[in-house]
Amino acid sequence: MLLTTYTDVSLRTDSPFNQHNLGVDRYICAHFHLDNDVSSLFPYINGLEPSATYLEKPPYIRFMLDGFLCGLHPDHGVAAIFEDRDQALEFLERLLVFLNDLDQRRNSLKPDYKTWKPVPVLDIFRILPQTNCRQCGYATCLAFAAALSQEKTGADGCPGLARPMAQQAVYPVVDKQGNLRSTVTININTGETREGEREDPPDGLLSPRELEVLRLMSRGATNQEIAGALQISPHTVKSHVIHIFNKLGVDDRTQAAVWAARHHLI
Repeated sequence: MLLTTYTDVSLRTDSPFNQHNLGVDRYICAHFHLDNDVSSLFPYINGLEPSATYLEKPPYIRFMLDGFLCGLHPDHGVAAIFEDRDQALEFLERLLVFLNDLDQRRNSLKPDYKTWKPVPVLDIFRILPQTNCRQCGYATCLAFAAALSQEKTGADGCPGLARPMAQQAVYPVVDKQGNLRSTVTININTGETREGEREDPPDGLLSPRELEVLRLMSRGATNQEIAGALQISPHTVKSHVIHIFNKLGVDDRTQAAVWAARHHLI
């Protein structure tokens, strides 16, 4: 695995990584080619470097090495920021040593196949309580959603977020040389309980009125029928249904009914 040519080492006034406010007006960014496909090393870099951001499709990894930002594609990459050309060339030699060392030690290292696939902020926001309670440490639910999308916090930071209906386990598919070829994703159901076992709903997740709406909705009642039974307007029922979906993290009435049955509410 040898570094071949640098396609460009030049002064730039902006970074390929869109980094701003770096405190410098001009800097050197190094573009380079590699004579071998190094994408099989990406999971090992991901496992070693806490700063790494790993994308599977197309294969790409970004990480910090010796204080410099480096982005690698299978056979080329870019690094920044350098004060002069000599510093850039010295770093590229260091990067080459780093990659070759990983290649030699891969059997003794633990790869991390977790790739970064950001969830849209608004999609996360829809499943939050939207009460701006600040118990998560953020000023608003939208701010928490943005942080969760960027993986700066965890889902357990929100006390009102519903339990997931399923989780996913991603397993690597490797060839005889240990190179990653694909992944297999298996859903793990987290919503089922053993027969006869009761699962209590989280305290205060739904208001008393929302619980009434959920019970009626789970029995097949329409919004109009719920409105008549509870002596409220259909518009109010619709608002309750939306809030229930958001709080439970479900998309339709069937999923809401499954949640209600699992918690022995119907």
